[in-house]
Amino acid sequence: AISSADVTNLAPKAVLPGVLRIVRRSWPQLLAVDLIAKALGVLVVAPVSALLLRWLSARRGSAVLTDEAILWFALSPGGVVALVAVGAVLLWILFVEHGVIVTVAHATARGQRVTVRWAYGVVAARSAAMLQFAAGLIVRLLVVASPFVALGALAYVSLLTEFDINYYLAIRPPAFWLAGTLMGILGATLALVVLLLLVRWVVAVPILLFERTSVPRAFRGSLTRTRSHRWSIAVWLGVWAAAALGSSSAVTGIVGAVGRFVVPTESGSLTVVALAIGVAVVVAVGLNVLVSIAVVSLLGVLVERVYSTAGGSGLPDARFMPRSESRSDRRARVGTMRAFVFGLVLTVVIVTAVATVAVSTLRVQDVTAITAHRGSSAEAPENTLAAFERAIAEGADWIEIDVQELADGTVAVVHDRDLKRLGGVTIVVPQATYDDVRAIDVGSWFDPVFAGERIPTLAEVLNVARGRARVNVELKYYGPLGTLAERVIGIVEDEGMEQEVVLMSLKQEAVRQAKALRPDWTVGLLTAVALGNAARLEADFLAVSTSLATRSFIRAAHGRGRAVHVWTVNDPVQMSVLMSRGVDNIITDVPAVARAVMAERETMTAVERLLVEVGAWLGVIEVAKVANAEPGS
Repeated sequence: AISSADVTNLAPKAVLPGVLRIVRRSWPQLLAVDLIAKALGVLVVAPVSALLLRWLSARRGSAVLTDEAILWFALSPGGVVALVAVGAVLLWILFVEHGVIVTVAHATARGQRVTVRWAYGVVAARSAAMLQFAAGLIVRLLVVASPFVALGALAYVSLLTEFDINYYLAIRPPAFWLAGTLMGILGATLALVVLLLLVRWVVAVPILLFERTSVPRAFRGSLTRTRSHRWSIAVWLGVWAAAALGSSSAVTGIVGAVGRFVVPTESGSLTVVALAIGVAVVVAVGLNVLVSIAVVSLLGVLVERVYSTAGGSGLPDARFMPRSESRSDRRARVGTMRAFVFGLVLTVVIVTAVATVAVSTLRVQDVTAITAHRGSSAEAPENTLAAFERAIAEGADWIEIDVQELADGTVAVVHDRDLKRLGGVTIVVPQATYDDVRAIDVGSWFDPVFAGERIPTLAEVLNVARGRARVNVELKYYGPLGTLAERVIGIVEDEGMEQEVVLMSLKQEAVRQAKALRPDWTVGLLTAVALGNAARLEADFLAVSTSLATRSFIRAAHGRGRAVHVWTVNDPVQMSVLMSRGVDNIITDVPAVARAVMAERETMTAVERLLVEVGAWLGVIEVAKVANAEPGS
């Protein structure tokens, strides 16, 4: 047994031997605990997430929630309560695993034979208290964070709201750096405060489990017992965190480096390459799982050593001890090995199936269109006639523009709420007339060569694009919907370009309004994040961020007859990956690069295209072929 008397302080020579002995004696149980916890996590997280989404959907009257609805929910009182509740459940899952590991370590340190069933029984008997503890921890952290968040919000409102946020992000005036400095100080201070609190609460879980006390007493008891060890505990947690990050990064780097030598990129057999990549996936997943288990287990064992060092004398509930310790121990070891082998075989089967599906669904001919985001905005000032002309010359299929309604009813092509970023003036676009905005130079900020550029009208842009490129018109709103959609439709019809124009907006209400005005027009919805099945959103096409554009999402959207546009993609490898997934449209600042990628892909074999997608994900290959065309400055 490793009694608490063996450890009088938290010096490495006092702690490490005990940690290593515990891990050596109980590694099968620690492995089984992690695998079971992950399975329980999936079983709990899925229904909890589904219930939350159902409740949100009932509140908003929509099966899918996008950016604006999510923000509205998060800031509402009901949203805060719901997020605390869901966060408590998710944190409870983590604490259950942590508690079981601590229980295994604590019993092992005292020479007891340990089974996973017994350890889970100990924690299950205190499950209600553990859930209360998780909720209490979240509430305490929210209370601590509140003044910092309030001060950060005050800094933002005071320093970064006079002009459009894009001005501050692009120009970075002194107010931007001042706000950033203040928020950085607040963030660093908050992180330090939270770290110190976590150090003080580090043994609350074993106190709650082994001494069967109340949640408030567990918090107070942890504060008292860690008082003389706080700096040592902070150092140990820092070392553990550094080791966790370092080991994960090392695994990724090793797998990537080895994979670049192992994967047969010159092989003419797609099956051989797919199998090689499958092996790389198995190795990567297996190593990361082992690292995860080691990291989580070591934290639990370390907490147990801190608990014992700090005078913890509680013992796990004896009611759950097995009657025949040695036989149960052997059964546990055999069960653990069986679970491990089964998991390994299952992983191989899944990876093989994924590789097979990837091969069978691999697109050989690209069907992706290229949209120039605000024109060729990496080569010319955005939303200007120069940018649109450049985009058309570079082979863009579409040009994407932002339109706003001015005070005199003119529909102008401009993105920001004001002209501080583009023209250096404080004119608020929706409150200005066209004569006001037309007088502003919106090209010099980009390059003096473009000093003559002015904000164009929608009609001017349509005339430039007529017969040369199609136009994606984003309806921009910085207030009520007004008559923007109606005016845009009227201008497009006056120009006779109904077949060359589509509309889109971030606001679902605007999409519904446009469809109500012209049911036969193509209207899309922009979104960066979504809760629920985003493929079910009511729109003719979905313009999504790259994080949403997974293969399964694209397949689901196509199955419901919705095209998928992805923004804003400027990396050539990412472009190639999305083309392989079958996206309908890539929105980019560098249409010339996108066109070069498409041309290069015409010369690539199916094997090379597969390697671009899977190899780029794994980091086992570097695709230099499609990176020859670099975006301009």
